[in-house]
Amino acid sequence: MHCTASHASHRQRRQVIWGLTLIAFGLAYLLQRDDDTAVARLWLYWPWVLVAFGVNNMLPPTDGRRFVDGLSQVLFGAWFWITVEGWWGLTFSNSWPLLIIVAGLGMVLQPLANRYFPRRAEEQS
Repeated sequence: MHCTASHASHRQRRQVIWGLTLIAFGLAYLLQRDDDTAVARLWLYWPWVLVAFGVNNMLPPTDGRRFVDGLSQVLFGAWFWITVEGWWGLTFSNSWPLLIIVAGLGMVLQPLANRYFPRRAEEQS
């Protein structure tokens, strides 16, 4: 299979982010291993992993689809974090329509992002 330099760069960045995520969670567990409730609270931070992957998709080199997908991941991670924390009185049951809005926003932004992040000729083949 033909692998472009952009695709290889993105794959390497994704691997680095996964590695850093595993290191961070491993260190957090190691530092909190005597406190079971602190270890359980670490799972509340998983939306930040989603945000990190979204930011990774938005960093160049990228194309319009990948940028909008990354933005959607960041927004979903932020929504999940806000609902878990209960900010502004938002919960899963009363804020789920925001996910529909994010999906619609992605559909609207996709053509615009494709104009600003055109696919390179070597990526189209």
